[in-house]
Amino acid sequence: MKRALGWTGISLLVAGAAVAVLSGGPAVADAEVQSSLVEDFAFPGADEILAEHGLRLYTGDGHVEFVPAEDETCSAGLIRVTASLPDEPYRAVYCFKTSGARGFLTMEVPNTFLVRAAAVAVQATAVVPEEGAGGDPVREVYEVPANRAVSIEAGSGADAPPAVLVELRFGDW
Repeated sequence: MKRALGWTGISLLVAGAAVAVLSGGPAVADAEVQSSLVEDFAFPGADEILAEHGLRLYTGDGHVEFVPAEDETCSAGLIRVTASLPDEPYRAVYCFKTSGARGFLTMEVPNTFLVRAAAVAVQATAVVPEEGAGGDPVREVYEVPANRAVSIEAGSGADAPPAVLVELRFGDW
């Protein structure tokens, strides 16, 4: 008997929902519609960071965060990325804070020539256009030991193309 009542209740619920949908149902204001719960990993405030600091950030998991440099320096507890600029001050310094056991951030930092890790080792991925071979870009992954700096190679040839840092990653993946 309980099973029959259960199926009857479910049938009535489905039928009621179908009638509501087919008849237009209750109007729901745009403000009441829930947004998707799917994470897109877009970096919050990326447009403001680009406008204020010239740094293009794309996606991340929230465990690598941009921190504005003070007087072109980063504290010892931050990752430091240094890039050359064509005009004064001729270099840009970007700092990043890490949290958690692992994290990543994708970005675009043209003319990168140095990455210094904080207390945790970092993998820095740079793209360098390859001379010849149709100019196909080459992805290089640099292992940066904790509290150490590693040079990012610009490429090969007499007029070496600049490296573009595209990702910082730390922890076990």
